[in-house]
Amino acid sequence: MLRLLRNIFCFWLLLMFLFTGALVFPFFWLSFKLLKGEREAWTTLYITKFWGFLLGLLAGHWIRIRGKEKIDPKERYVMVSNHLSMMDIPVCAAAAPMPFSYLAKWGVRKIPVVGFVSHYRDVFVDRRSPESRKASMLKLQKYLEEQRSIHLFIEGTRNVSDEPLQAFHNGAFNLAVDSQQPIAVLTIINTDKILSSKNKFQAGPGLCWGVWSDPISTQGKTRADIPALKEEVRQKMLATLKEFGRA
Repeated sequence: MLRLLRNIFCFWLLLMFLFTGALVFPFFWLSFKLLKGEREAWTTLYITKFWGFLLGLLAGHWIRIRGKEKIDPKERYVMVSNHLSMMDIPVCAAAAPMPFSYLAKWGVRKIPVVGFVSHYRDVFVDRRSPESRKASMLKLQKYLEEQRSIHLFIEGTRNVSDEPLQAFHNGAFNLAVDSQQPIAVLTIINTDKILSSKNKFQAGPGLCWGVWSDPISTQGKTRADIPALKEEVRQKMLATLKEFGRA
């Protein structure tokens, strides 16, 4: 019975995603067509935040953010987070105090509305292609030089294992030390309980969290320091996950 209820809720969540996406799509379209630069970036960020709030209101999940005061909206960051579910996206938007661009996989282009927004705002990568991975890193580096924060899911893909965290990829750390920009660490909690990545078509209502840790400076760091930086980020995330009983 519980599985059937979670199947029904997943269908409801999908309907609400499509319904709310249709409502906000004209505002995204107008913003990308009529606005440029900072005005476009801030406007589309607030539309994304509103979309996440409205979806949560209608679909029965709530987002709480902690530690936002630790992130300076005037600073550029290499933002990193763990990855549990497609519901991580509204959490990241709710948590961000400034516009940012994702490193997104090619498949995101196929998602209604999300693919449209990503086309204008994000950097796509085909993880199977070394050339695509290299080109995406160069483009993200350019974004940082243009005063824009970037966001990478540091595990590379959604975590469907029994471990609290998967192995971290090097890309975010390479970008951070090469650009000498700080690393902002966001730990996402419980989105997998709202929309499961392990069990298809399983969803439910609930509360999820985005928790910021203190940023990590990369000033004076080189690629030789990446193993230590990776471990520092891992320990910050694990400490937060343990606090919420998820590690």
